[in-house]
Amino acid sequence: MSLRFRRTLKIAPGIRLNFNKDSVGVSLGPRGAHYTMNSKGRRTISAGIPGSGLYSVETLNAGRRTSRSAAAQQSVPENFVTPAPGLFAGKMERAFNRFLLDIYNHESQDSATEVVEKANALKQVHPALVAPLDLISLLHAAPDDAFKDKIESWCKVLWDTRDQVFSDPVVEKYFTGISPQAQITKGIATNENYNLQTLGFIYAEILQEAKKYNEALAVLHQMRPDQLVAISIADIELTKGEFDSAIETTEDIENEDDATAMLLILRGVAFREKNLNDASIECFKRALAFKKRAEQLRHRAYFERAETYIRMGKKAMAIKDLERILVDDPEYPLIQEKLDSLKP
Repeated sequence: MSLRFRRTLKIAPGIRLNFNKDSVGVSLGPRGAHYTMNSKGRRTISAGIPGSGLYSVETLNAGRRTSRSAAAQQSVPENFVTPAPGLFAGKMERAFNRFLLDIYNHESQDSATEVVEKANALKQVHPALVAPLDLISLLHAAPDDAFKDKIESWCKVLWDTRDQVFSDPVVEKYFTGISPQAQITKGIATNENYNLQTLGFIYAEILQEAKKYNEALAVLHQMRPDQLVAISIADIELTKGEFDSAIETTEDIENEDDATAMLLILRGVAFREKNLNDASIECFKRALAFKKRAEQLRHRAYFERAETYIRMGKKAMAIKDLERILVDDPEYPLIQEKLDSLKP
C-alpha cells in the first residue's frame, strides 16, 4: 500500500475533476468505467462494478492494448455532485462550501501547505468545522513530505474520534462528493467516498511508512473487514516475516476478481518464503488463470513466480516469466536487473 491519493469532485453527470499532488485532470464516462486525461498527458482507463469499493486502472500507451477488470464485495454510497448550501444554510456551511470551491478550483491547484493554511484560518472563524477541515487537511498533507513529522499525530486524533468525526453533519452532507482513491497495491485502489474506511487505510499506511507495523495492523483490524483490508494485512505480515499469519489471512481464496487474485499472489509469496515452492507456484498459477485480470496484477504474479522458479533452479522458466513483463512494461521495477543476472 502506498500514499498516492487522487481527490475528485463531480462537476456534471459523467464528468469529474481530479486533483493530485502533481497534476489536474478530467474523467469522462459513466459509473464503473472512466477515461481520464491529466495535465501531464497521462491517459488511463479505470473500471469497476458500480457501487463497488474496488477498481482497477490501466495506463494507455500508444500501440498497446489494455484490459478492464474489477469486482467487489462491499457497497458504498453512490457518488453525487457536492451539494450547494441550501436556501436556509447558515454562515458556517456557506463558508465551508466556499472553501471547497476555492481549493478545488479547476483553474488552479492549491499546494498542501496552502490548503492546510486556509483550513486553519477557517477553523479560527468557525471552530465547529474542525472535523471536516481536519479531514481535508489530512487528505492533502498525507502525501507531502513537508508534513511528515506531523501527519501521524493528526491522523491519530482523527482515528481516535472517527465515529464523532464521520457523524458530523457537514461531513455527512459534503463528503459523499469527495472520493480519495488510496492505492493499496499496484493496480488496486480504494474507490469509496471519503469515509471511515478510507481514513483507516491512510492511517495504516502512514504507520507502515514509520515501520510501526503492529500499530498499522491494529488499525486495520478495527476497520470493516473486506478484501482490501485483507490485502493490507497480508502485505504487512509478509513485511514482518510472519509467513504463517499471511497464509492464514489468505485462506479459502478463489480467483474471483482483482482483489482475490492479489490475495493469491501474496499467499504464493508466503509459501515461497517458507520454502514450499510447489504450493507457491500453484498460487501464482491460480492468480494467472484469468487473462482479464488487471495488467499490473498479472505482472506482479509473473515477477513473484519468476523469483520462485529461480529458487527452484528453473532459470529458463524464470526468464520466460520476466520477459512476459518486459514486453508490456520495460520500466517494471528490477525487471532488467533480474534478467541480466539470469542470462550469461
